[in-house]
Amino acid sequence: MSASDDTDSLAELRALADIIKTSVERIEQAVNAHSLAFPSPQTPFSPASEAARNLPEVVAAGSLITAAASQLSTLVRPPPLTIISLAMQFHVSTAVRTAVDTHVAETLRDAGPQGLHIKDIAKPTNADPGKLARILRLLATNHVFVEVSPDVFAQNRLSSLLDSGKSVDSMLKSPETRFLGTLGFTAVIGHVTDEAFKSSSYLTETLLDPEFGHSAEPSKTAFNKAFNEERDLWHFYERPGNEFRLSRFGSAMDGTKNLAPAGAILDGYDWHGLKEGALVVDCGGGVGSQSLTLAMNHPHLRFIIQDRAPVVEEAVKFWNENLPGVLESGRVKLQVHDFFSPQPVKNADVFLIRMILHDWSDEFSLKILRSLRSAATPDTRLVVVDQLMSYACEEEALKEIPGALLPVPPAPLLPNLGQASSIAYYTDLQMMGFFNAQERTVTQVKELLAQAGWKLLAVHHGAPFAISSQKAIAAPM
Repeated sequence: MSASDDTDSLAELRALADIIKTSVERIEQAVNAHSLAFPSPQTPFSPASEAARNLPEVVAAGSLITAAASQLSTLVRPPPLTIISLAMQFHVSTAVRTAVDTHVAETLRDAGPQGLHIKDIAKPTNADPGKLARILRLLATNHVFVEVSPDVFAQNRLSSLLDSGKSVDSMLKSPETRFLGTLGFTAVIGHVTDEAFKSSSYLTETLLDPEFGHSAEPSKTAFNKAFNEERDLWHFYERPGNEFRLSRFGSAMDGTKNLAPAGAILDGYDWHGLKEGALVVDCGGGVGSQSLTLAMNHPHLRFIIQDRAPVVEEAVKFWNENLPGVLESGRVKLQVHDFFSPQPVKNADVFLIRMILHDWSDEFSLKILRSLRSAATPDTRLVVVDQLMSYACEEEALKEIPGALLPVPPAPLLPNLGQASSIAYYTDLQMMGFFNAQERTVTQVKELLAQAGWKLLAVHHGAPFAISSQKAIAAPM
C-alpha cells in the first residue's frame, strides 16, 4: 500500500465524519424550528413519539448518518473482525426471536428504568435464567434492552417495539391470538426469524442444487428444503397444524403498514386527477387496507378489491367496521379472483398491485401483468407498489425515466446509501428463499413491464427509510 492510499483512507474517514457532523446539525436545526424533541433512546416507542424523526429534513439527514456511520465503522474496524461479525449476525436474529417468545418486553413493561433481575424475567415462561441472561446481554450489546447491573435488565426504545401491549398471562393462555390487535411488529419479527431465517439457512444448498438452483417455481426453494415441504409457502400455511404461523403471518402483513409512512399510498400518483367515478381495481388487495385509505381521501373514486375467497370474507367485516355502508352503496365491491386467471374487469381506470410482484419470479409475474394488460383500455394506468432497489453503483439508464433517479449522496457514500437501504436487500433474499421471487431494480421493473405490454412512465421513490411505498406507473404500450 502506498502513502497516497493511506492519505485517501484518511480523507474518506474525515469526509464520513463531516457528513455525520453536518447531518446532526441539520437535525438539531429542524427539531428546534418545529419545537419538537428528538426521541430519547430510553423512552418507549409509539408512532406519535416519532414526530421529530418524521420531519422530511430529519429523515434525509438520518439516512445520511446511517449510511456514513456504517461505512465509517467498516473503515476503522479491523477487516477480519468485520467479516466475522457479519457472518455471525444470525445470533442476533435468534436472540430477538427468543426475547419475543419469552415475553421479555411485556415482563419489563412496568419495571421502569431500574429493571428486573433475570430470574423474574425468566419466570413466566420457565426459561433457564442463566441462558436467557446471555441472550439478553447480546441484545443489550446491540442497544436492544439495557443491562442496568449484572443480570438486571430494563426496557429501552428499541426493546419497547417487542412489547405487544398484551399481558403475559393472556398470551400464555391463548398463544394463537397473541398477535391480534397489536401493531404487528412482534408478528413481523416472529415471521422473519422463523420461516424466513430457517429458509435463508438453506440458500447456499439451494443455489448449488442442479434442479432447484435454476428453478423459478415457488415450490423449489430454500423454504422447501428447510421445512421438507413439497408445496409452496401458501399451501404450507393452510395445512392443518400451521394455524399459529398462518395467524402470525396475517398479523405481520397487516403490521407492515406501520413500516411505511401513514398515507404513503396517497403519494406518487395523481389520484385527485382521476375523473368522477373512476374505477380502481385493487388486485390481490387483501382486505383492502390501501383502498380504504384512498376511499377515505378521494370520495370521487370507486373500488373493486380482488383476492381469494377466505380473504374476501374477512374483507366484508373490515369494510363494515371501517367505512360502514360503503359496500351497500356499491362504491366499493369485493370480488373473488385469482390474479393468474383472466382479469374480469374491462373498464378499470387504474389497476393497483401492491406488494404482489415481489412474491413471484419473472415467469409468474408476467402472467399477472399480461392478464391485466389484456383487460386494460388505452387509458388504463397500472400502479405497481413495491420495494424498488438500487444497484450498489451508479446507473445511467435511470436518467431516461421521470422520478427514477435518486439524488446522488455525498462522497464517499455508496450510491444506494448502503446500510440505510439494507432492508430492501434483506427482503430480496427473503423473497428468493420463500418463492424464487425478488425485489427488483427500476430497470428490471421496466423490462418486466415491457415484456407484458406495459410502458413504464414514471417512478416515485418516497422518503428515505420508507418501506413498501415506492411506485412504478405504467400505461399500455
